[in-house]
Amino acid sequence: MSDSDPKFHPLSGTNYPQWSGEMQAWLMTKGLWRLVSGAEKCPGTDAEALEKWELRAEKAAGALFFNVTKEQYIHLDCIIDGPVKIWEKLAIVHVSKKPETRFNAYDNFFSIRKKENESLQSLMTRIDEGMHQIQNLRPTGFKLAELDDELTCMAMIRALPDQYAHFTSFLLLLGTLDKTQLRDAFLAKEVNRRHHAEVNSALHSSSTTVNNTCTLLRTKLKGSV
Repeated sequence: MSDSDPKFHPLSGTNYPQWSGEMQAWLMTKGLWRLVSGAEKCPGTDAEALEKWELRAEKAAGALFFNVTKEQYIHLDCIIDGPVKIWEKLAIVHVSKKPETRFNAYDNFFSIRKKENESLQSLMTRIDEGMHQIQNLRPTGFKLAELDDELTCMAMIRALPDQYAHFTSFLLLLGTLDKTQLRDAFLAKEVNRRHHAEVNSALHSSSTTVNNTCTLLRTKLKGSV
């Protein structure tokens, strides 16, 4: 590696938030970030300007390609020469802005604890990184009122015990976490739970009655022999 090469870890399946920030900063030092972000547009039909732009675009695309692990190459198929498309595709792949991923990010964030022998500076850094990940997972236009509703939903789901694991998985697969929708789901689940309990109780009562009748008949038969 030369002195001009990046000094951070390439993109893997788990480090996108940190990688994207470091990669952006490195591209900025090379004067390539505006091109990768799409801010610097293709110059049009001017041959000389177009040639320079395409050379820089190829340089940026190559830099992105060589700063991901081999497992990430599959995401770059057919777009290897397009730095803007590469950057956008990697963001789509690694930043899933769905309730499930945000729930996991919140859960991880509030589970952060100081490690043994860890400095308070390191602890604060990990907390900042956790919040940065949560912010990256928010959809465009995310407002404070939506955050309040989402945190309420998160608390409702997190309060469910282990026996509600399948129900929890179902809720997290919903496209949105709407408080009214979640309350309706909770109420429907409770109605179904009570109905099944009543059915099982009735079946148990019926089975007990049948068993008692059979026992009584067997006793009478033995007594008549």
